[in-house]
Amino acid sequence: MPHNQSENQFTEYKLSKPLAQALELLGYTTPTEIQKMVIPAMLEGRSIVARSRTGTGKTLAFAVPLCQLAAWEENLPQALVLEPSRELAVQVSQEILNVGRKKRLKVPAVFGGFPIDKQIQSLRQKSHIVVGTPGRVMDHIRRGSLQLTQIRHLVIDEADLMLDMGFLEEVREIISLLPEDRQTCLFSATLDEQVQRLAGEAVKDPLFICQDQEIQAPSSIRQSVYETDQEQKYEALKQVLM
Repeated sequence: MPHNQSENQFTEYKLSKPLAQALELLGYTTPTEIQKMVIPAMLEGRSIVARSRTGTGKTLAFAVPLCQLAAWEENLPQALVLEPSRELAVQVSQEILNVGRKKRLKVPAVFGGFPIDKQIQSLRQKSHIVVGTPGRVMDHIRRGSLQLTQIRHLVIDEADLMLDMGFLEEVREIISLLPEDRQTCLFSATLDEQVQRLAGEAVKDPLFICQDQEIQAPSSIRQSVYETDQEQKYEALKQVLM
């Protein structure tokens, strides 16, 4: 059954037609709490420090504004999204690509463990939003394959995990090379002292958003715990699945 237009709360953000169509095709009609707080603020140009747990819809919260604000005509990257791992870089770039597909946005992902030559070729083409791990992003910056002069938006995603993995110096170096007149948004599951210090260095005049609601399991899912000895785990699992 087609969605009733009045039920689609994303229309409240006055998104471009290609973006609205993409969200409709992806089945997004009702924003989550974090999306309700982040999307309008980013569209207004506010920089953000947000605490949000995994599973709250955080990626879409910054993907929508980045895609809305990106100008297709420009060839150099306009937004940079830093992720702590290859898996997250691939996942997030794919989600941003899906949101920006109708707008024909190019969203290359750059990360280690993959031939850098192929990534260089991708970056030499029109690129709107680049998603990458700090180490590989720095590699491309040093090689001149990633140009930062037109970057207007920086997203530091999973900041606590990024720092736990030892990327602080790379993140700081990247920030120092970006245009100062930019929007910076930092997302983290926790805002410990180290994350707050990075936020203080990277984000000017931020809007603080704290998403503290616990993620509740859907009522249709029954959760059970079965205690067993280590050597009996496999047999116990087979019994549960039968």
